Amino acid sequence: NLINRAEKLFRTSVTFDGGSGSGAVGSVTVATVIGSILFKHLTVRCTTSLSGASATVAFGVTGNTAALIAATTATDIDINDYWQDTSPELNISDAMVDKVLNQNLLITVATAAVSAGVLEVSGLWVPMSADGNITT
Repeated sequence: NLINRAEKLFRTSVTFDGGSGSGAVGSVTVATVIGSILFKHLTVRCTTSLSGASATVAFGVTGNTAALIAATTATDIDINDYWQDTSPELNISDAMVDKVLNQNLLITVATAAVSAGVLEVSGLWVPMSADGNITT
């Protein structure tokens, strides 16, 4: 059984409003991963600055919530920043490269709620298992 290895574009936006599953302390689901996939390149770009006094955010997967980006002060992530590590950068960033995963992508909100803001998560990926897929 051949696996289709053509790169596919994944893109989704995460809007924070302080509610359950959208900014309250806890998990915000970014995408559901089925089987195993390989992200050849993965980026997180801020399209609306995050707000929420003392809130932190981390980017990872189910069971390893900071696997991709460790906890970062949410208000440090401003419009046009790329969030690739704990020091977001304006207008330019190294992408996260060659990340194999088989769990759902999550942003974990801690300390306080993220009351506003939008992050765009984009990447080029390929399936690594016969059922490998990612959906929002």
